[in-house]
Amino acid sequence: MMHFLEPEIIAAVGILATLVAAMLVRPRSTVPYWFGLVFSAAALVRAFTLHQSTHLYGGAVLGDSYSIVVTVFTLLAVMAGLLLAWDPERYGPEFPALMQLAGVGAMVMGFAGNLILLFLGLELLSLPLYVLAASRRTPLGGEAGLKYLLIGAFSSGILLFGAALLYGATGSMTFVNFTAVHVVPGLMAAGLGLLLVGLLYKLAIMPFHMWVPDVYEGSPTPVTAFMAFGTKVGAAAALLRVLAFGFSLSAAWWGLMLGYLAVLTMIAGNMVALPQRDLKRLLAWSGVGNAGYVLVGIASHNVVGAEAALFYLLPYGLAILLAFTVVRILEGREEAPVTLASLKGLAYRQPWLAVGFLVAMLSLAGIPLTAGFIGKFYLVRGAIAADQWGVAVGLVVATIVGLAVYFRPVQQMFAPGEGATGRFTVGTGIVLAVAALGTLFIGIYPEPVLHAVIQSARFTWLH
Repeated sequence: MMHFLEPEIIAAVGILATLVAAMLVRPRSTVPYWFGLVFSAAALVRAFTLHQSTHLYGGAVLGDSYSIVVTVFTLLAVMAGLLLAWDPERYGPEFPALMQLAGVGAMVMGFAGNLILLFLGLELLSLPLYVLAASRRTPLGGEAGLKYLLIGAFSSGILLFGAALLYGATGSMTFVNFTAVHVVPGLMAAGLGLLLVGLLYKLAIMPFHMWVPDVYEGSPTPVTAFMAFGTKVGAAAALLRVLAFGFSLSAAWWGLMLGYLAVLTMIAGNMVALPQRDLKRLLAWSGVGNAGYVLVGIASHNVVGAEAALFYLLPYGLAILLAFTVVRILEGREEAPVTLASLKGLAYRQPWLAVGFLVAMLSLAGIPLTAGFIGKFYLVRGAIAADQWGVAVGLVVATIVGLAVYFRPVQQMFAPGEGATGRFTVGTGIVLAVAALGTLFIGIYPEPVLHAVIQSARFTWLH
């Protein structure tokens, strides 16, 4: 029955192989990057071939369609990060191993069925990212690494304290036992509240979001791209699993609270993104707003909402990877800041790059015929199914504000002027093409992804 862990095992073996390769080859060799990419691709292929579900070690490991979706999304983020960072001289031979280790952490959070495994996955995700965030040897890079480390350590401690309170209240670490044993209500609520703080920090939900713009701006762009997608996948997966398995009976109060936080995050995130001129900071605040969209599906506390939250992670991930790929191309090896002014005349200088960025902005804005529109439609459907009309209205208002956010860069691309000119590499070209085509394909023909997500959502809410 261990076959359900084979993608994670392949990825873990890939980490060891990459580290060994990094020690044996010359520093500027691309061999560690090839090892990371090949093992990640092998794990992705194996994940697509898994079908049967299984629970191991008394429910501590939950191998099902839900964990497969999380694994697939995470591996896509890892492979994109590796392709964007295909420069051993700049990023070093240890970069692929750290990126893979963070990916394994997110995958562990996807199949975690108890608090111990959840915390282990969170730390496996976080610790490599602390190092990667500080790997850019500039004042901004040092600031990003230090802020991420300090705030991340506090959030992990708060989550661990909440886990201790939950264990004290229930006598169990396993999620499914939280609803089946006699509990102390006050202690249970306090434990859940602290646990939510730790996970909402990783998801970048207001008011636990203030680290995002500085960390995104200071980190190397490939790391930022992985954070924007992979970290949200792990955090959202863990949050949804914990609430669905352990606290479904108390969904009335935490669902309403998370709904309010989702509305605040969506609207405020988009409004703060509106005046930003640095493109990485604009996308950082956009990521905060989109985290609120994901939280709408979780707050719906039903299968429809779970489907919507899981589905939306992919359109958002493809669009944000696409946007950061454009940033990576325009900043060059010098990693120069990319502002809105850098986009001036891009549609005339590099039309294919402009088309990719246009697709990203249209999808993030939720324009029809893009994956983002389908995702937002299902999120509204989930909120209405939970009778959360205020949350649904808040989502629509945030989307209207987002139109102004995402059309500003588009307007700059067609404005006259001399902006930045970037050079494509094989890696950036692959990510740009796959993310753009995937965004358009899902927007026109979403059924295959929806089918997979619907199957996985059956393993969330227990009836």
